[in-house]
Amino acid sequence: MSMNWNSPAHPEFLTTDNRRLPVNRIFCIAKNYEEHANEMGGEVDRKAPVHFQKSFDALTFGPNVRYPSHTDDLHHEVELVAVLGQGGNDLSPEEAESVIFGYAVGLDFTRRDRQAEAKEKGLPWEIGKNFDDAGVMGVVTPRSELLVMENAAITLDVNHQPRQAGDINQMVYNTTELIAFLSTLQELKAGDLIFTGTPSGVGAVIRGDHLVGRIDGLEDLAIQLV
Repeated sequence: MSMNWNSPAHPEFLTTDNRRLPVNRIFCIAKNYEEHANEMGGEVDRKAPVHFQKSFDALTFGPNVRYPSHTDDLHHEVELVAVLGQGGNDLSPEEAESVIFGYAVGLDFTRRDRQAEAKEKGLPWEIGKNFDDAGVMGVVTPRSELLVMENAAITLDVNHQPRQAGDINQMVYNTTELIAFLSTLQELKAGDLIFTGTPSGVGAVIRGDHLVGRIDGLEDLAIQLV
């Protein structure tokens, strides 16, 4: 598979075969697990995925992650991250599968109080999702080293206590469906990341907390909030 990676000035993620490759954009999917949508007082959009973006300079790799300013209610969300090795427009699900470079465990942090305020006022909730260290990414396992990522347990422990648990087969829209959908909105490119949504069990964390995200078949993601 040919690669066409962007500028090395972008942050670089690490692969299990010790390559460092630059990130392009960060797409994030909301309400992609029904139980999580319900726990947030919403429901899944069955017509199309709900998505937003984080700036790539909001991405970090740990192990220390900064607790952000302007919040008293920071929430964790463990997610499967798909990394694209190629791009394209209007991809079919089959074509979408072929552009995936690999997968990693990710953490999407949310200023839940700021997000709730924005929702109540009918305003965009970027302030709740896009800030320093708002997205954390583990080591990427190339797709060539994996079986198809259709069934895999996904969990998050905080201070050695379980918080989130599910399976990626509970996603309403699977990875290839998400890629195909996003490719209808804009041209996807090598180095794009897709945080695919989180299972139920999200909750608050504070400075000093130790978090470990796990997805079967991938490298664990362990971080500490500072």
